[in-house]
Amino acid sequence: MTGQYHFQPRLCLPQVIAAVPGSQTIETATPAQTRRRQAIVRAAEHQFAERRFDEVLMDDVAAEAGVGKGTLYRYFEDKESLYFAVVMEGFDALIERLHNADAASDPVERLQQTVGSIVGYLRRDRFFFRLMDRDEGEGRRRGLKAEWKRRRSALVDEVAQVLRDGAQTGAFEIRHLHMDAQILLGMVRSCMRFNEQGLDDEQIVAEIIRIFVQGVRRHEPQPTGHGNDATSE
Repeated sequence: MTGQYHFQPRLCLPQVIAAVPGSQTIETATPAQTRRRQAIVRAAEHQFAERRFDEVLMDDVAAEAGVGKGTLYRYFEDKESLYFAVVMEGFDALIERLHNADAASDPVERLQQTVGSIVGYLRRDRFFFRLMDRDEGEGRRRGLKAEWKRRRSALVDEVAQVLRDGAQTGAFEIRHLHMDAQILLGMVRSCMRFNEQGLDDEQIVAEIIRIFVQGVRRHEPQPTGHGNDATSE
C-alpha cells in the first residue's frame, strides 16, 4: 500500500473505541460491557445518520441504546468522541474488505471487483455512507480530525493500489494516481446518491467502470478482416 497508513486487521469494537481520542475504556471488559458499547455505537450510528451533528442529543443516544446517560459517558467523554468512533469503525470495515479481497488477474476485472465491493458495502451500511459523505470539519478536535483524514487516506490508498497494479501491466494509463483514485471514489458516491434512474448495484458498477476505463467518447467499431479483404480487392 501507498501512503503513511499501514493497514492492520480490524480491531474488535472495544479496541476501535479505545483507539478514538476521548473515548473511555474498561481494561477488562465483560461480555455485558462489550454488548453495552456495541448498543451505544449502533444507536449513535442511527442518530448521526438521520440528523445533523448539532441536532443529536446524548440523551437520545442513551435512550435508543437502552442505557442511562451516566453510563454512556463512562464510555465516551463527549458527543464528538462518539461520532468519530462510529465513523472510524465504518472506515476500518470498508478498508479491511478491500484489503482482504481476492484479486482478479485481469486489471479491469479487479477494478470492477473493487468498485463492486465499495458499492455493496455502502448499500448495506447506508448509515456509514451518509456519514462518510459529510465533511470531516464537523469534528473540531485536532486529534479526531487527523484520525479521520488518516482513515480516508487509507481508503484512497487501497483504490490507488489497484490502479497502480493495472498501470504496471499496461492496462491503465495513470497520470495522477491518488487524484484518479479520488475521482473513482467520487463517482461511486455520486452514482449512489443521485441514482434517479433506479439502477441496481450491478448496473451502477458497470456504468462506473465503463466511464472510468473507456470514457464517454464514442469508439467506432473496428472493420472486420473480411471487410479489409474486400476493400483490397
